[in-house]
Amino acid sequence: MNVSVNITIPTQSDPVPVMSVFGWIIIHQHLGYTFDWQLPWADYKDGFGSIGADFWLGLEKMHLLTSSQPYRLRVEMQFEDDLLWLSAEYWSFKIGDEPNDKYRLEVSGYSGDAGDSLQYTGDQNGNGRFGHYYHNGMKFTTIDQDNDEGASNCAPNRGGGWWYNACCYACLTCISERNGWKTYDEKYVVNSRMMIKLQ
Repeated sequence: MNVSVNITIPTQSDPVPVMSVFGWIIIHQHLGYTFDWQLPWADYKDGFGSIGADFWLGLEKMHLLTSSQPYRLRVEMQFEDDLLWLSAEYWSFKIGDEPNDKYRLEVSGYSGDAGDSLQYTGDQNGNGRFGHYYHNGMKFTTIDQDNDEGASNCAPNRGGGWWYNACCYACLTCISERNGWKTYDEKYVVNSRMMIKLQ
């Protein structure tokens, strides 16, 4: 059951409204393909959207929360072909700071039925790109700030900011044909949400 709650962000005075699902705090929600996720760094840093619709809590808030206490991450997604909901859960989830780490992603301890796309180290389609899709440890990239490992910025032709490598095996802010979690299926992800909870 989804309920609206206010959370306190360390070092910030005003409470922040979010949606909670059985104690999990929704930090990202992508519903369908009507919202334009191709936004600049400042928006991804501060957060945007509506807690009941397409939503991004904000990288700075994610950093302040996950650097103050140990959090888990749960990713839930629905694929366009069969509309099944699948999940990937990580026992540890942390976002680095902006000045030194450009909001670097740190996850570990996978379980679930969707596959581990954030730590995927394989060679997609056997094309000699081993390790180019590994998201864990990647800095965040947006259309106006290129921090990925690719020869060019990954964000412009994928439609949104993300922890790109060169470029992605998972992306939950991308345009329809790029929005996916490929350890389960090459099909598009129609709806998704990322949630965190204290360990």
